[in-house]
Amino acid sequence: MPPASPTTPRRDSVQQLLDDWKRERPDLDPWPLGIIGRLSRLSTHMVRHAEEWLAPMGLTWETFSLIVTLRRCGPEFALKPSDLIKVSLLTSGAVTNRIDRVQARGLVVREPDPNDRRGVIVRLTPEGKALADEAIARHFDAMAGLLRPLGRQEADKLAAMLSTLLFAIEARD
Repeated sequence: MPPASPTTPRRDSVQQLLDDWKRERPDLDPWPLGIIGRLSRLSTHMVRHAEEWLAPMGLTWETFSLIVTLRRCGPEFALKPSDLIKVSLLTSGAVTNRIDRVQARGLVVREPDPNDRRGVIVRLTPEGKALADEAIARHFDAMAGLLRPLGRQEADKLAAMLSTLLFAIEARD
């Protein structure tokens, strides 16, 4: 297949879905699928690629997200589990199990919450901080490689457009 010219649209996996819906339901305009479908597919691909570069460090996407969230929260490198969920890309499901896994590896410790005797604080250990620093550097470099086809100017423009959309949806929720 020849490379797409500026006048020939590229045929990615979502374009086939759009074409199918246009054929099967010409009364509907499937244009939102062109954006949402691509975002969904891109997210899946990005996480799969991230798992590949994290695996040699013994990390999964979830354990990586946990330790880098603690790393970026500042010098204390500690949060309550509920705050971890709020400020990370993690979902609430099985967060306790994820904390258990990284604690078993010596990357975090649980400490009593001084403001809530029933609560705990999850804190990065020095080993966890070192691994988080290595993992995030590798992650940023690898993500930049995946985004390289856009060029920096296009990437910045896309980031701004996605920010506008995300802000509008988060404001609704």
